[in-house]
Amino acid sequence: MVARLEAAGALVPGLVRDALLALPREVLMPQAYVRRNALDERPPRWDLLDWSEPGDREELPAVLYGGESVLIQHDGEPLVGRTGRARSGGSITSMSTVMSLTALLLQELDLRPGHRVLDIGAGAAVTAAVACHIGGDTGVVALDRNQHVAVAAQGRLGALGYRPAVVCGSGEDGWPERAPYDRIRAAHRSGTTPGRTPGVASARAAAVSCALSTMHGAEECNGRRVGHRRYRTRRDGRGVQLSCGATEIRTGLGNPLRRARRAVTRRKW
Repeated sequence: MVARLEAAGALVPGLVRDALLALPREVLMPQAYVRRNALDERPPRWDLLDWSEPGDREELPAVLYGGESVLIQHDGEPLVGRTGRARSGGSITSMSTVMSLTALLLQELDLRPGHRVLDIGAGAAVTAAVACHIGGDTGVVALDRNQHVAVAAQGRLGALGYRPAVVCGSGEDGWPERAPYDRIRAAHRSGTTPGRTPGVASARAAAVSCALSTMHGAEECNGRRVGHRRYRTRRDGRGVQLSCGATEIRTGLGNPLRRARRAVTRRKW
């Protein structure tokens, strides 16, 4: 996965690359869903693959390391202790971000050792794990509005040896209890905007945010095609609006760093 991201220009040598190489995704996401019928077929059908099942060890690595979104929760279920394989109907309610976008945002954050990091919308905890690997876990807060997702993230980060603060909340006001932060990453649903997190950022904090509609797999959540998707990053008071088609995101954006710079429209946030 890392080699493909590098070849596509989505990842460059540095701390983020080193962290992605070191972190086993099967620990962060020991179970994942794969859809077994077409997007236009109803009801949708998924199988839950499990790393602990020898029979799933052949298919699951391609899901975890393929670079696309990993579907981790169906219909708001608990992630810890779930059993059974097949799911029919309902929807996917949590997923990881497509890795080309994750790599772009992590590099935009410019994480450094000792940084205090707030990860809003932690999901599969990939960003939180990278932050812990680079800067240490004592200053990292991973926040998710879904209690089941937060519980799973805490256990899986612990399995990697990290003990950040993992909390459940809306994220609209950040998490002032551990403020100030040097870096803030916020994932939010399409059509909404993240809160301004008053009082939680230090004077020189950098922040990035992304809309969930940019994630490959969103089509599998709502069963319809998103014809055009956008994501944005915010850093040091400057806004960067990035626009790209769904096909480009699904195939890894080609070279997203260069492509993003060509497509950029800058504005004050």
